[in-house]
Amino acid sequence: MSMSVTKGRLQRLVEERNRTNEKIEDVNALAEEEQRDMGEFETEQLAKYRSRDEELDNEINLLAVDLDRASKSRDVSNLLRDEPAVQEIGEQGKGPVIYRTFSQFAQDKLIARFPLLANAAGGDHAREAAEDRLSRALVDTTSSTVPGLLPPTHMAQIMDIINGSRPVVSSARRVTLDSGKLTYPQIAQRPEVLKQTTEKTLAGTANMQVTLTTVTADTYLGGGDLSWQTINWSTPDALQLWFDLAAEAYARATETAACTELGTAAAGTVSPALGTVGTEDFSAWTAAVVKAIGSIYSSTSGRANTNTLYVSATRFFQLAALGSTNVVNLSPVGDVDMGNMTGTFRGLRVVGSYGFTGNTAIIGDSNALLVAESANAPVELRAVEPSIGGMEVGVIGGFKAKVYDTGRFLRLNG
Repeated sequence: MSMSVTKGRLQRLVEERNRTNEKIEDVNALAEEEQRDMGEFETEQLAKYRSRDEELDNEINLLAVDLDRASKSRDVSNLLRDEPAVQEIGEQGKGPVIYRTFSQFAQDKLIARFPLLANAAGGDHAREAAEDRLSRALVDTTSSTVPGLLPPTHMAQIMDIINGSRPVVSSARRVTLDSGKLTYPQIAQRPEVLKQTTEKTLAGTANMQVTLTTVTADTYLGGGDLSWQTINWSTPDALQLWFDLAAEAYARATETAACTELGTAAAGTVSPALGTVGTEDFSAWTAAVVKAIGSIYSSTSGRANTNTLYVSATRFFQLAALGSTNVVNLSPVGDVDMGNMTGTFRGLRVVGSYGFTGNTAIIGDSNALLVAESANAPVELRAVEPSIGGMEVGVIGGFKAKVYDTGRFLRLNG
């Protein structure tokens, strides 16, 4: 085995050992992150990885010794060998020839190929000398002649964005879902306190009434099937990447469900309503927001805690581009974060989300949006398929978004 082959094999084995160690770390990290014991499949995988790591270490050590021995042998051989020196054009000798300019090489080529030019340069002697130099000329080794030694650079990183954010879900009141249904008490009638007309006369006599409301949770599920080869030979880890992408899909599906619930529950629209995007200015937005807050305050008899402005992406960027022409404001105007689609406007928290469609803009109380979700959702599912050398994978989670008081939300546009 030549030194170049030994070096190539040693490099490949070192890279494989590094990938094997990374997979061992990934398995350990996953179990540690989920605070659980390792499953049977994971234990088997760790045993295989460690066995392979030991085999690689043994062969790497042997190849390193071979490479070191060969290097020392080559150094001694150079001292013992009587190699001819490299010959410049015009020098006498039998060593390798170096053409320093293209014109030198072209001249020898023409003399060797065309008899007339050879006769003009000195006859057969000149032709034989040119042919001799051409036969001993050093040949360049370029990247195009050794493609097998130049593997392409592989980035072990996904060049894409995986975003599992859920801004509307995060803003809501969260409840852990323990079963397929969510039950919550809701006030149907409040006791009243009234001024007594005269002594010993009835005043506030209304009783307190509380009803029990039940909603059924929805199940969100996604599945796939990965081969053993894909799981074990991929870099980055294809199994972990699948779960990351599935978690993102779960997040987007549930965020959209929460936005749909908000859009459906907020049936009322402030009057006058905002127009289409691009037709209203800062003053129109301010007027609509203030009008909506006042309307909710009035309809809830002053019990509202209006704190959030929910907007679609189209509405958010239109709002963010507006500027006030007022010199003095009695309340803070606002400040929005363009990158994260968050911020404040007129004292309200702004929540922009991809889950809203069209030109949605809703004012409301985030505490009146109830989000129930199963613990640790989405839960990762794994099922080994030994007969076909694969693994079925999936994510699942129970989720329900519910506006339990529609009077606390109002649309700014129809």
